[in-house]
Amino acid sequence: MRLGKLRARQYRSLRDVTVDVNGLNLFIGANAAGKSTVLDALRFLHEGASERDFAGAVRGRGGIVHLAWKGEAAEEVELGIEVDSADERFEWTLRLVRERYDFHVEERVNRLSEGSPPVPLLEARRGAGWWWSGGEGKQVDLKQGPTMCALAAAAADASFPAREVAEFVRRWGFFDPNPFLLRRDWSGTEFRKFDPYGRNLGETLYGLQQSSPEVLRRIVDATQDVLGLPTEIEPRESDDRFYFVQREPGLQFVVHQMGVSSGTLRMLALMTALFSEPEANLIGIEEPENYVHPTAVASFVDYVRGTQDRIQFIVTTHSPLLLDYLDDPSAVRVVHRGEDGATVIEDQADGESIRAALQESGFGLGAFYETQGFGAN
Repeated sequence: MRLGKLRARQYRSLRDVTVDVNGLNLFIGANAAGKSTVLDALRFLHEGASERDFAGAVRGRGGIVHLAWKGEAAEEVELGIEVDSADERFEWTLRLVRERYDFHVEERVNRLSEGSPPVPLLEARRGAGWWWSGGEGKQVDLKQGPTMCALAAAAADASFPAREVAEFVRRWGFFDPNPFLLRRDWSGTEFRKFDPYGRNLGETLYGLQQSSPEVLRRIVDATQDVLGLPTEIEPRESDDRFYFVQREPGLQFVVHQMGVSSGTLRMLALMTALFSEPEANLIGIEEPENYVHPTAVASFVDYVRGTQDRIQFIVTTHSPLLLDYLDDPSAVRVVHRGEDGATVIEDQADGESIRAALQESGFGLGAFYETQGFGAN
């Protein structure tokens, strides 16, 4: 199953955008252009489907008032995705309707077919509605709280035809490892899987050492391939606390997790995200170039490409160099603010014309971006 399209209306800076999603998607632009908001829109859907309620996702973003577009009075926020499976296509649309400082949810799920009208599979408003049971061949009544996720509720039944959409969205992962958090001890905090900020890195590596040492070896080897170190990682447990030490070339003694460089910690965490989550099918990464030498990013891109057979990637960046290493015009999305302050996302559908222009000019893809070649007619 693959994500084919994201639609967002009045979600933060996304006043009205539609994004076609490929296997690899690179969003580049200035600060505050809206790159991270694209990732956050997908993360919002993931959190609601995983928690079966959108209340926490809205609260974590400051409430419905702060979630809505600020360019005008926004009484509702809408997000939608199209998902393709082997032989079917589904559309999930979510609408958050403001009620002063509160909100309620409206949802719709359709099965899509070329040349035919959408087939409704679920409709819900304020927690009341119905979903289609393939086993019983009829609509099943739905009644739950006004902010809860109807898709997640219907997906609890194996006969719901779009059940795999909910499972697909729940398996998404979003990562922006923070060196300050990576160095700290977060033992005792309950994490269901690898944390987006890497707070359970030591515990995750320790678990892999016990259950999947070959995966741990792959993570270490990949990090060493990109950065030149470490040569070895040794996860440890002490009084129900988890950490690791690593060996580095030329050093007599091991380096404790607290003393590992910021770039090494971040790359180790990103490789852990790539290889330790076998069920992940879409991964969002914030600015992989942070804390890492530019030449090392090229090797990281190679690893991203190597996992594209099972994972879609959505990556944000400020770095034109990343475009040079990527060398794929169809993956690039240029993000900027329009005159009304809303996010504008531009892609270049005709990748072959860009390749021809690059060959003629001698530019790399990064230089092509810097000379504002993308979006030019």
